[in-house]
Amino acid sequence: MISKKFSAVFAILLLTFFTSCVETVVIGTAATATIVLREKTLDNTGQDVMIATKLGAEFIKNGLKNPGNSIDITVNEGRILLTGIARDPQKAKLAADLAWKSEGVKEVIDEIQMGDEITLHPRDFSKAFFDYGLSLRIEATLLFGRDIASVNYKITTVNGVVYLLGVSSNDEELQNVLAKVSKIRGVKKIVNYVILSNDSRRRG
Repeated sequence: MISKKFSAVFAILLLTFFTSCVETVVIGTAATATIVLREKTLDNTGQDVMIATKLGAEFIKNGLKNPGNSIDITVNEGRILLTGIARDPQKAKLAADLAWKSEGVKEVIDEIQMGDEITLHPRDFSKAFFDYGLSLRIEATLLFGRDIASVNYKITTVNGVVYLLGVSSNDEELQNVLAKVSKIRGVKKIVNYVILSNDSRRRG
């Protein structure tokens, strides 16, 4: 029989694979994993996890999560952000179509970048490694930032372009976040899709 501890860890790993990040943060050890929430309810988080998991499975089934077409999913309160690289325009369109068909989706933000080459090269992997490291540095900066609820901000980086999704308590906090991210070495551009806590889209 699979232990509860193993099941929890497996669920976390599965969610990480399917998405670049859902509006959840897991802290603690495997035995004491805890989901930390800020600007959203547990019910909303559960819906986002469901959307991301089902959509991730559809992406794998349709060849949208592989070395040739690596499209990532970020979900926050029913808002889906699609990022990553597609080698075929039809694959990019398919990703957006599948996202819109997801139950509970309110908005689909298509930021998929098109790749010029059919085959992979070593530099593709080096770029991915750099982007991952840059996202980690940004997350660490926000985590220790003063007056910033970092858990409310989801970061995805593609070719040095940083995409932000989430909910900010107020405009002052959001501007603080944007200022800090812009000063981090390696950030070429910031694409901001963060909304404020009183935004009407949260009730839609």
